[in-house]
Amino acid sequence: MSSDQELPDPIRRLLRNVGHEHETPRARRIFTNRDLDFEQVPVVGFDMDYTLARYRQTELEALSLETTVVKLVAQGWPKVLHQVQPDPEFAIRGLVVDKLRGNLLKMDRHGYVGRVYHGRTMLERSQRKDIYRSQRVGGERARFSYVDTLFSLPEVTLYAAVVDLIDSEPQAWGPGGPPDYASAWTAVRAAIDEAHQDDSIKSRIKANVAAYFDKDPDLAPTLHKLRSAGKKLFLLTNSLFPYTNSVMSYLLGGEDDAYEDWTSYFDWCVVGSRKPGFFTDTEPFWEIDVATGRKSTKPIATPGKGRVYEGGNQMGLQRALGVSPDEILYVGDHIYGDIVQSKKTSGWRTLLIADELEREMPVRDDYHVALEEILTLSELWERLSEEVSDQRYLQRGLELLHANELSREYLAQGQPLTPDQSAALLDQIRVRARERLKRLRAHEDSVAGYVKQRSVEVDRAFNRYWGSVFAERYDSSFFGAQLEEYACLYTSRVSNFLFVSPHRYFRAPHGAMPHWS
Repeated sequence: MSSDQELPDPIRRLLRNVGHEHETPRARRIFTNRDLDFEQVPVVGFDMDYTLARYRQTELEALSLETTVVKLVAQGWPKVLHQVQPDPEFAIRGLVVDKLRGNLLKMDRHGYVGRVYHGRTMLERSQRKDIYRSQRVGGERARFSYVDTLFSLPEVTLYAAVVDLIDSEPQAWGPGGPPDYASAWTAVRAAIDEAHQDDSIKSRIKANVAAYFDKDPDLAPTLHKLRSAGKKLFLLTNSLFPYTNSVMSYLLGGEDDAYEDWTSYFDWCVVGSRKPGFFTDTEPFWEIDVATGRKSTKPIATPGKGRVYEGGNQMGLQRALGVSPDEILYVGDHIYGDIVQSKKTSGWRTLLIADELEREMPVRDDYHVALEEILTLSELWERLSEEVSDQRYLQRGLELLHANELSREYLAQGQPLTPDQSAALLDQIRVRARERLKRLRAHEDSVAGYVKQRSVEVDRAFNRYWGSVFAERYDSSFFGAQLEEYACLYTSRVSNFLFVSPHRYFRAPHGAMPHWS
């Protein structure tokens, strides 16, 4: 909205009081990959962890590291691992773990490896190229592991520290020596899974919920706004009821007198859902007594409204919702467990919560001139590379002609030229072609050098290790490409719906194919 069209403050405040937000902060926009008529979506579902519930990543990572290292040290691992400190900037979503080599990779949309860390040491380009020459990396599931969720970030931080310790202090592991990189990853993963499953982590969180979550004051008004617009809401989370109850009570309890408790915001609640298996398995539902937390002994095929259930399956929930799959929007943070599986197997529309947007959007605003410059010069670099290739091909052809005596005689045929004059003409063309190739190469090197320099500067502004979560090698990152392919919408937090009309038509920008321009 231009400055001469801005609404007076009293009008904006009144609009907000009646649940209408007219202006959306840029970092809280909802972005569209595929057209979606929100008015025709009567049901909206939500994951809990990292979706409705926004963790404080530094605090959670510190707790995860502490509890996991305790388990590893109890197995005989070096006590020095207690010194590993959280660094939420080092581990990001979209990385790939090469368990065989102890490396962390970041790829572009085509599967090309753009940067690599061995432990906490970044590999030089030549080292990276020597190891990862193939176009597609990550297909070998036994060797590679994907970092799909923010819950995985602490294990990446710890694994990098373990790799460094294996390399620098093998004696710290005792007479048996250190584990290999693959075994180390397996052990770290098992220990952190155990810490989640045996309540080592969640018991600490439940004891002090406020220390581990950012309470969003807009969350309750957002859910109320969606319900007031006639939409039915459901909760679908892998967390079990005691933990879900503690977290959701903190986030929504007492926020609005119209709701008796947090469960009143949802028409259906499913906990312990075991996603992504929920979307493909046929497990029954088990009703939970919210007063005691006990699970019923009688399985249920279709969940009823206004109750809490554990387990279940997508088809049973679909029957309960009573609408077509494409009339359901599911909101989650896990690119595979929430978005890919729900879209592939159920046909639900999807929205990915990517809280990284709130850190990256201000950087994009601050560096928008540099980003536009990089984009423009990258396109010029591409054209120059193409011209250099064409000119090199022409150069090789001219050299072949020069080496062939018959070509000079052929060139003189039908021309007022002697064979000697033809040879001289061919030499002139060769010289001009060499000079043009030299100029093009110099121009290409100059542009490439500048683009790389500027890209490093901008990358560091996003993340000093990895750059933007959503970009790599002047293109979308592997994670960014997954987001584009599978998520209909994406945004930084659930409460961004507060700024959106329930009647909004989300229209995606429709790009042209390369040959259309």
